Amino acid sequence: MHGVSEVRRALSGGRAVDDPSRVSDAVERVEALVVGGGPAGLIAAREFATRAPGARVLLVERDRAIGAPVRCGEGVGSAGLAEFIDPAGADWVSRRITRVILRAPDGTDVRVAEGDVGYVLDRTRFEPALAAEAGSAGAEIRVATEVTGLSRDAGGWRASVSTPRGDSHVVARIVIAADGVEGMTARWAGLDTRVPARDMESCAQYVMSGIAFDPDAILLHFGQAIAPGGYAWIFPKSARDANVGLGIVALHAGGRSARAHLDAYVARDFPGATITGMTVGGVIVHPTIKRTVTDALLVCGDAAHMINPLSGGGIVNAMKAGRLAAHAAADALAAGDTNAGRLQGYHDAWMALLGDDHVRFHRLKDALGKFEDGFFNALASTVNRIPSEKRTLGRVFAHALIKHPSLLPVVTKYFA
Repeated sequence: MHGVSEVRRALSGGRAVDDPSRVSDAVERVEALVVGGGPAGLIAAREFATRAPGARVLLVERDRAIGAPVRCGEGVGSAGLAEFIDPAGADWVSRRITRVILRAPDGTDVRVAEGDVGYVLDRTRFEPALAAEAGSAGAEIRVATEVTGLSRDAGGWRASVSTPRGDSHVVARIVIAADGVEGMTARWAGLDTRVPARDMESCAQYVMSGIAFDPDAILLHFGQAIAPGGYAWIFPKSARDANVGLGIVALHAGGRSARAHLDAYVARDFPGATITGMTVGGVIVHPTIKRTVTDALLVCGDAAHMINPLSGGGIVNAMKAGRLAAHAAADALAAGDTNAGRLQGYHDAWMALLGDDHVRFHRLKDALGKFEDGFFNALASTVNRIPSEKRTLGRVFAHALIKHPSLLPVVTKYFA
């Protein structure tokens, strides 16, 4: 762990810095600027502040509250979550999940996981809890603060910042871009974050009550008539309420929006339900961008497409990437070298951890997308003949291979 004096010495070329935080009334200077207050940015801020105690790290979030609006189903796996924060007794846990159910287009259910599966979060409380930890570690967090531009400044970056109180600039020795799927920070720094249309899913979700569902299970419902190119989901929030949503690939949707598909799904399966909330947005189901670093800047989380292309899940992935980015940034500052060559180690570490798997998952998603509903109906019927205690994702794909050997080159790269 590097102390503040070591980092400050690296920043100033060995000279003492009496007050590095201010260079004028309208310009601030920080060691690290984190753009985005989602899971990736919050973990990055917490980890940087922990690794370089006393060094100034500023996190800015354009929305007016950390954790809102909610833009996903809020589900996470138990093991991944426990790496970062203890869920025991936490008020940000909406529901503990003990099983996963896959529903075929014809309504056949397949249970593929039992036990300590995961949690459905209340992200309006979960992310503020992460923010509190980041603040306790020494990070400064500002909401309603949007980065509107980025330019190079003496080896670091100068960010143009807009707030309700006016505009200013922040000069940072290193920037961690964690500003989500719509973020522009990486693009301003010259990195390519474009997404092919086939790898962009549109999502819509309602918070619903008065419906019948298994309160201890996440349910994923597949079918081209339900969610073309994606799937519908039910994520329990309590014994009475659930997130009900779906994601579609626009190219396969016949001109209908995600919300139109969701309305049809709700009308068919949950007539008379009460809707208490709604959110719409996009999910990238594309592998990690080719370059996640440039001089004095690293990209993590959804902004770097670090989402599982097969499932669309990204919360734990984002936190893992935020941690890697923060450690790389703090170490680079302490060494006095923030060039892209040194920061490349962050990209390589991410690819070894999950990025290479996501490339394989993307190929698998493409392969599965070529099959009609009849294939999945038959697969569900076949898999249900396997005793539930022996039913694993690997066995599901093994049975799929029997019927469609063309999947073999893709599946074996991951499951072999």
